[in-house]
Amino acid sequence: MRKLSIETATPRIASFATGKRLLNLTVLCFGPAGACETARLVPRRHETAPEDGLWDFDLVCAPGADPAGAPSWRNLAFTGEAGWCEGVRLHSPGGVLEYRLPRREWIGPAPATPGLTGSSASRVQPLRPEAVRRRPDSLRLFLDAVAGALVALGLSMLPLAMPAVAGERPAASVASR
Repeated sequence: MRKLSIETATPRIASFATGKRLLNLTVLCFGPAGACETARLVPRRHETAPEDGLWDFDLVCAPGADPAGAPSWRNLAFTGEAGWCEGVRLHSPGGVLEYRLPRREWIGPAPATPGLTGSSASRVQPLRPEAVRRRPDSLRLFLDAVAGALVALGLSMLPLAMPAVAGERPAASVASR
């Protein structure tokens, strides 16, 4: 039978105005029914923040779980403070998965973490829309100009589809007389 494994994981970090950051981790585990029923995520406690900024989690189940049961799946969730966390590393009997969160996915400002000098968590700045300037894309500008020209052409041809005088019959009804 297949071992207990992690199929998908969705980590999210939220920053609040109070300065706290929370990690919300949702995991879909797959394996024998007995193992899935007792499965849980166990975070590893780090005395100091790891250099890579990844929080390690273990997927564990009860020791007496039936390893030969029917296949099953289960959603697991974890929420905890994530002052230094930049991603997660998930350890299971079926393998190891690593998820790094890009800074643009963090919600709100990330405060400096006391006691961690020089860590990347203390250098995180919130993304301000006015600070992000992109060069105009020439292809996009060209396609927008072509679309505008086609709309203008279509609107200029609209009077040709209507009769010149409101009381005049359309050409198809005149031909049928």
